[in-house]
Amino acid sequence: MNRTFKMIASRGSEVIFDDRIEAATPREARKLLKERLGLTSLSGIVYSITEIPVELIRDIVDARVAELVGGAELPAPVPADLEALLTERLQPIIRRLAALEHSGRTEPETTSQRFDPLAEEPEPEPDEPDWSLVRRHFRRYGDPAKTAEKYGVPLRTLNARARKEGWAA
Repeated sequence: MNRTFKMIASRGSEVIFDDRIEAATPREARKLLKERLGLTSLSGIVYSITEIPVELIRDIVDARVAELVGGAELPAPVPADLEALLTERLQPIIRRLAALEHSGRTEPETTSQRFDPLAEEPEPEPDEPDWSLVRRHFRRYGDPAKTAEKYGVPLRTLNARARKEGWAA
């Protein structure tokens, strides 16, 4: 019985494969990936295989993000029964997280930043947008005007940065 596997493969910083493959096992899926890429080996290729429907994950994440942001538009509505099922399944985790957050806290939490010796850029200033989020939104939706509006960035600045850093919509 064939199953659908979502596979993403990259070489360096370039995504060379992003598609679904029908196969009986992950091993067969890797074999088909090699054939489609015309390679004898996957050496030097970074790849990921998942059986979880990526669209479902994307819809769930979009729904949660929209809920936190305050009801932003979603590309497709999440069915109510799915929402109820997720809420029911997540309740034990939510309760455990809440208990961990509130246990033993007597004074306000102090934030500490970890030093990253490999970071190329300093952390963004508080008034500057989180460019990784801006880039992700830009790549996912491919609409510079909406991205600029959502993150409060001038369209000209966004386009210049996208061009400079090679963001592909």
